[in-house]
Amino acid sequence: MRLFQPIGESSREHLAERVSAATYGTVLIVAALLVVDADDVASGWGWELVTGVGVATWVAHIYAEILGNHIRNGDQGHEVRTAMADGLPILLVAMLPAVVLALGGLGVVEPRLAVWIAIIAAVLQLVGLGAYVGVAVRNDRSSSWRYAAMTAGLGIGVILFVVALGH
Repeated sequence: MRLFQPIGESSREHLAERVSAATYGTVLIVAALLVVDADDVASGWGWELVTGVGVATWVAHIYAEILGNHIRNGDQGHEVRTAMADGLPILLVAMLPAVVLALGGLGVVEPRLAVWIAIIAAVLQLVGLGAYVGVAVRNDRSSSWRYAAMTAGLGIGVILFVVALGH
């Protein structure tokens, strides 16, 4: 039995939109995490930064999607709702790293460890997205995991590039 059944073009388009949003959000979250240190976590600034990056990216996504969808489809009245739903993965990928950093700020997790756990969680999300796409599109497991590894490596390269531009 296949894990994923064939999907229609409309569903495929929505799925692609959401995977793109999650990927973009994860890259920006990891880039933000790479500038957070233990003192930032202890002060509470770390989780605020990650949450702020997630929310700001989601709002920017909504704005861009409204404009793009308006060109594609004309005035349909549901552009905002659709853009919010398609961008929701951006908020979702920010949640786990933000919660880990908040726990570090509350003293539940040592702040330096919280930073590393948040980074690892976000990178694993990136690998998971690649694996999801690989499994959804490819039939054999080994090529799915090769695709996941390749996309994770590419994603990490993009993250490092974004961070390098910021410093």
